[in-house]
Amino acid sequence: MKPALVLVDLQNDFLSRPGLSPHASLLIERLGVLLRRFREAAHPVLHVQTQIRADGIDRMPHWQRLDVWQCVAGTAGAETPDPLGPLSSEPVAYKRFFSAFGSPDFSEQLLQTGADTLVVAGLYLHGCVRSTVMDAYERGYQVWVAEDAVGSTEASHAEISQMYLDGRAARFLSNAAILQELGLSDTAGKSPSSTVVLPAAHIDGRWMSANPRNSTERRNPANWSEVLAQVSTADRQDVDKAVRAAEIAQQNWQHRPLDERTVNLNQWAERLTARSDELAESMATEIGKPITDAEEELRRAISHVRSSVKLIVEGGEPSLSADSSVRVRFQPHGVVGLITPWNNPVAIPVGKIAPALAFGNGVVWKPAIEAPRTAMLLIETLGEAGFPAGLVNLLFGGSETARFLIDHAGTDAISLTASIAVGNQAAARCLIHHKPFQAELGGNNAAIVLGDCDLRRECPGMAAAAFSFAGQRCTSIQRFIVERSRLAEFEREITSAVTALTVGHPQDRNTAVGPVISENHLGRIRTTIRHAVASGGRLLCGGDRPEGFERGCWLAPTLLADLSPDSAVAQTEIFGPVAMIFPAEDLDEAIEIANGVPQGLVAALYTNNGSAQRQFSDAIEAGLIKLTAGPPNVHPDAPFGGWKASRIGPPEHGIWDREFYTRVQAVYD
Repeated sequence: MKPALVLVDLQNDFLSRPGLSPHASLLIERLGVLLRRFREAAHPVLHVQTQIRADGIDRMPHWQRLDVWQCVAGTAGAETPDPLGPLSSEPVAYKRFFSAFGSPDFSEQLLQTGADTLVVAGLYLHGCVRSTVMDAYERGYQVWVAEDAVGSTEASHAEISQMYLDGRAARFLSNAAILQELGLSDTAGKSPSSTVVLPAAHIDGRWMSANPRNSTERRNPANWSEVLAQVSTADRQDVDKAVRAAEIAQQNWQHRPLDERTVNLNQWAERLTARSDELAESMATEIGKPITDAEEELRRAISHVRSSVKLIVEGGEPSLSADSSVRVRFQPHGVVGLITPWNNPVAIPVGKIAPALAFGNGVVWKPAIEAPRTAMLLIETLGEAGFPAGLVNLLFGGSETARFLIDHAGTDAISLTASIAVGNQAAARCLIHHKPFQAELGGNNAAIVLGDCDLRRECPGMAAAAFSFAGQRCTSIQRFIVERSRLAEFEREITSAVTALTVGHPQDRNTAVGPVISENHLGRIRTTIRHAVASGGRLLCGGDRPEGFERGCWLAPTLLADLSPDSAVAQTEIFGPVAMIFPAEDLDEAIEIANGVPQGLVAALYTNNGSAQRQFSDAIEAGLIKLTAGPPNVHPDAPFGGWKASRIGPPEHGIWDREFYTRVQAVYD
C-alpha cells in the first residue's frame, strides 16, 4: 500500500462559513494531527484548492447567480490557515468546480507520487469531497475518507453522502483507525498504557473485554494533565451483539404484567437514590459539573423514573365515546436505540431509558464517552434493580458507533440528544431506514428584560441562568435582550452579578461555575470570543482563564455587548460561559430579536406586566417559556422540547413519552 493524503479546500473562506460542522477549530486540530503524521512518515501530501480570478469571470455559474465572491486569488480568504499550509515540497492544485480531478495539474501530481490509496480530508463532504472520492474511485484508487477530518455546512446532505459512499466508493474511517492501519499512531508498536482501560460495552449483563489499542483517552477537565481512563470503542460486531441481546430480552419483557414492570422501575428509583452521592461525585470528576448541580440532576433523574411508573399505571387509554367495537392499544417498538450527551449523563439517559422500559421496549444505549464511569454506575443500578440481563445494553464510542446503531436492522426507533448538526445527520439516516426518530437539539436561549424589572433583585438569578455549570446546558441563557431605557443600568448590574459568581472546583459546594469539558472546547469558545471582539463586540467581563486556574479547562464567565443580533456568534449556540446583551426599543423589537435565530428551546421574560406576559407567550417561538425569575426547573410530567431547529419529533417526558416509545394500534372487535 502506498498512501497519499489529499486535503481539499482547506481555505479560510470555506472554514469561516456559518453552520460548519465540526467547528473550524476542531477540524483544524484533527487535520493537523493527520498532516503531521503523514509528514513524519514521508508519505505524499497533496493540497487542492478552489481559486478564482480577481475579476470573477471564472466563478462557477451558481456563484455568479448568487453573487458569491470567495477564494479569490491573492486574498486572505483563499489562503490556508497556518497549521495546515502546504510545504514548499508539497504540490498544490487549483480548481474551479468540485472535484480535485477537475484541476489539470492534480492527476499528474498524483501519478508522480506513485500512490494507490488516497486518504481524503477537508471541505465539504456533501460537495467537493464527495466529487473527489467518486472520481478517485472511477480511476481505480482505493479511497479512505477521514471521517473526523471532513466538514460540511449541510449536515443532512453530508450524512446522505456518507451513507452512499461508505462501502461503495470509499471507506470512512476515524483518524485513529487510519493512522493505526498505516502504522502511524502513537500506540503502533507500543506496549499498552498503564492507564485503566474501560470496556467498550455492557452486553447481555456482562462487560466485554477492554481493548487499549482501540480506545479514547479521557482527562479531568479541572486538571487536564490528569488522565482519568482509556475508554474502549464499540465496533460493528459489538453493536450487533447488543441489539440481538436486547431483541431476545425484549420479547419476554413486553409480555410481563404492568405491575411487575413497575416493581423493577420503582426498585431502580430506589437504587439511584441509594447511590446518588457516588453518581454525583462521578459527574463532578468526569465532566466538571458543580456538585450541587450534579445532586439536582440526580433528583431530576429519579423523578423521571417515578413519572414513567405513574404514566403506565394511571395513563389509561383514550376514550372513543360509546363505540365499544374499537379500542386503542399502545404497542412497544421493540428495540430502541438511545444516544445521549455528556452534559447531563444521568438525567437525560434515565429520562429516555425509564419510559422505553415502562412501555415494554428493549434498549441499546450509547452514552457520550466523556463520562464513562458515570454510565457504568448507571448500568450497575439497573442490574441492582432486577431488570433482566440484556434488556438494557451499553456501547461506548463516537459517531461511527452511533451510525452503526442507527443503521442496524434490529433497532426499531432512535432517540437522541445532541447538537442541531448531529441531529440533522441522524434524522437523515432514520428517514432512509423509516425509523421513528426523536431528537432534542441545541438552544440559543433569550431572556427579555423590560423596563419595570427590578434589576438588583433579578440579575443574580439571570447570571445563574446563563453561567451555572459553565453555560454547558441546552437551557442556559445566551442572549439578554434589554429595553434600551435600562440598558446601561442592566450592564452594570449583570456584570456585578456575573463577577460575583464563584468559579471553583466541582467538588466544592460553593462553586457555581466549574471548568468546561475539554481543552478543545475551551479553545473553540475562546476563538469565538476573539472573533466577536474583532467584529466590534465589547467585552464587559471575562474572556480569559480566571487567575489561579491554569491547570484545567477554565474560562471566566464572559459578557459581550455591541454585537449585531444577526452576527454569527449571536446566531450560534456557544455552549459555554458566554452571554451577550442586545438592546431593544420595546417588547415588539425584543421578541423579534429573540425569535431571529434558528433555535427555539427556551425563552424568559422579566416583567410584572400581565399584558406583556400574554403578548410574549403568544408571540415567542420557543418550546419552554419562563415567566418567573431564575433558571427553568424541568417538571418530569411536562413536555420538554423546543420549536424550530431545536427539536425533531415529539417532545420528551410525561404523556408525550407514549407518543414516541409506542406504536398506536386501533383494534376493531
